[in-house]
Amino acid sequence: MPGSPDGGGGLRARRRDATRMDIHEAAVDLFERNGFDATTVDEVAAAAGVSPRTFFRHFGTKEECVLYDRYGFDRALENRLSELDPDEFTLADIEAVYRSVMIGFGDEDRSDDVSPHFLRVRKLVLATPSLSRAALGRYADESRRLPEALGGRSVRRTRAQIRMILEVANLGVQCAFEEWVEVNEADGTGRSLVDVYDAVCERLRGL
Repeated sequence: MPGSPDGGGGLRARRRDATRMDIHEAAVDLFERNGFDATTVDEVAAAAGVSPRTFFRHFGTKEECVLYDRYGFDRALENRLSELDPDEFTLADIEAVYRSVMIGFGDEDRSDDVSPHFLRVRKLVLATPSLSRAALGRYADESRRLPEALGGRSVRRTRAQIRMILEVANLGVQCAFEEWVEVNEADGTGRSLVDVYDAVCERLRGL
């Protein structure tokens, strides 16, 4: 039965997520060490302890396995949008969703590896043209898909208007990621992602 602890939907979902995480972490390690273009799917699968077939069951491309949303940005945004009135929500509402996920990134009091790992991923994305293009395409796909879902609920706003708000919010996220990498590489201060994001959003509002 779904959600049961003896092999139901909940257990299968946890196993699926664990496999995706294993593939994602193996890929990041290999791409850092050997380079993205020089590393094959077969090598990633072997390092993760799975078959190439299993790799492609979870990820369509090498780019997708790096961009895996392990921290829940997409899920948080979708959940929040489902609660908002599409005729009333503002850019600040979307920024607040992203900010809620970023809180704690770069916080020295955290005992897990959230910030260091995420920083490694963003460095890979910025240093690898195919990953940068894939990340931009992913943001564009989300900006097209979400307004479609919301458009039917909107009375006063068109899909284009909703998309504009989401794309401006996405621009802030992308700029924050890039600046966070640059700041940490430049001075090693460990400045938190949320602090960088707040500063970027402030600058965007001043344009």
